[in-house]
Amino acid sequence: PIHDSDGRITGASDIAHDITERKRVEEQEHFLTEISKVLSSTLDYQETLANVARLVVPQLADWFAVELVDAGGQFELIELAHKDPEQVRWALTLREQYPIEPDAPTGAPRVARTGQSELYAEITDEMLVASARNEEELALARQIGYSSVMIVPLVARGKTVGVVSFVATESGKRYDERDIALAEEVGRRAGVALDNARLYREAQQSRDQLDIILQGVADGIIVYGSDSRIVYANEAAAQMTGYTSIQDMRATRPLGIVDSYELIDEQGQPFVRSQLTHLRVLAGEAEAQATIGYTRTGTGQPVRWSLLKSRPVVDEGGEITMVITIIHDITERMMVERRKDEFISMTSHELKTPITSLKGFTNVLQRRLAKQGDEQGLHYLARMDAQLDKLTTLIGDLLDISRMQSGKLALRAEQFELDALIDETVENVQATTSTHQLLIEGRTGAEVFGDKERLGQVYINLLTNAIKYSPRADKVIVRLFRDGDPEQAIVSVQDFGIGIDKTHHEKIFERFYQVTDPKEKTYPGLGIGLYISSEIVARHHGRMWVESSKGKGTTFFVALPLQRLDENQTVTRKEDKGLNAEDS
Repeated sequence: PIHDSDGRITGASDIAHDITERKRVEEQEHFLTEISKVLSSTLDYQETLANVARLVVPQLADWFAVELVDAGGQFELIELAHKDPEQVRWALTLREQYPIEPDAPTGAPRVARTGQSELYAEITDEMLVASARNEEELALARQIGYSSVMIVPLVARGKTVGVVSFVATESGKRYDERDIALAEEVGRRAGVALDNARLYREAQQSRDQLDIILQGVADGIIVYGSDSRIVYANEAAAQMTGYTSIQDMRATRPLGIVDSYELIDEQGQPFVRSQLTHLRVLAGEAEAQATIGYTRTGTGQPVRWSLLKSRPVVDEGGEITMVITIIHDITERMMVERRKDEFISMTSHELKTPITSLKGFTNVLQRRLAKQGDEQGLHYLARMDAQLDKLTTLIGDLLDISRMQSGKLALRAEQFELDALIDETVENVQATTSTHQLLIEGRTGAEVFGDKERLGQVYINLLTNAIKYSPRADKVIVRLFRDGDPEQAIVSVQDFGIGIDKTHHEKIFERFYQVTDPKEKTYPGLGIGLYISSEIVARHHGRMWVESSKGKGTTFFVALPLQRLDENQTVTRKEDKGLNAEDS
């Protein structure tokens, strides 16, 4: 209001502010917000573009088109929109009749080649005449009634993959620089959304193809998340674990599968669940393997056996995101192995009695021939007695294997000095060879709680192997050291012989495994010494490994913990005769 000197209202004034630009900016921001919501609502690109088209037409354009461009410059129309469906059908027919020329100097082809937008603020008849390929196409263009056109690039990861066209016709809109900026932003966001949808579609197709392959695999495959829940399983895994469907299996809580089973290890002892391979990998092991026997609790069903192998899947930061476990049914193989073990055990026991009798008769004959002074006869008997000793050792090894497989190999534990055992063992083996000098380097000063006789058997095996497989060398080095770890002592046996190719390193500790090479000399043996040695070391909670390469000698390592062995049924104190392995 306007007042006079007495305060009376004498008039009024109006002040007007033009807020057109502010309203336009607000509308554009709202439009882009809605576009973003639509683009992020689904990974189905066709549904996404249809929803975008409903926002663009008629708010920003009368016609809206999205086209992809392949490596050869050919265009593929994936979305065309107008408020009138009949007009869309008509336009699609025209598109088939007049496809885009990839080499055209202007329009969509140029935008696709350069990645630069084109704005035609006003379409004149001269422009239509210049772009038409013939009179019919010119007549159609005039019929459409172009008013203004914007063509912007569709960009994904910095590369132009298509174009987006905004066309004004019956609305009479005239686009300007602000409109092209808005259109470019729509094209940029649409490009990202389409690229995400493409990646998702490709990943889904790859997953479907992989699933088809995995469902046809005979081995069970289970993928665990970092929380131990099952995120994937194939049909074989469901069948092996007794589930009627994969869905039921995936719905099981962590460790729910094993709750309904009795689990045993290869020795028939209860299997410790914390040693399940996927849990060991989640705990930090790079790869875990275990042989497990299982049967449903209370059903009396026969035990089935599986070999489990697990490996981690890690992210860029090295964190475990998943664990893949492969379950291989080895029931048939285990049954064959058990029959083989029973045969070995029976045969070994049957051979033990006649061999003992032969040894006795040999001793009697030796005494008689000694009285008669028959040196030649004594020589032949000595050779026979030596062969009987070898046969006795072999039978003992076979019996050890049988006891190991049945869990009946007892260890008579006592406290002893490791260095003294090595000294004694080296001295005894040295007395049997004149071709090699056995050298001892270093001391551990360690006391070990374990079966002194069995561990001595391990070191004898390593020393005799070192001599056997280095026929052209003249020494074997035995090293004793602690390696900076106060909790273990290590003994290594190094030879300078034929060596072992790396392809055999993991297998040489398997039962009956022999390294064979048609180009090299073959050494006799059954391939059981290293197996027995590794099992004895494992039962002392130790570790045995090899470092070698072909032609460059071999070094075997035995690491033993210095803490006392667990009190369990595989260990017998020296004074306890109840679990004497020799009586089994």
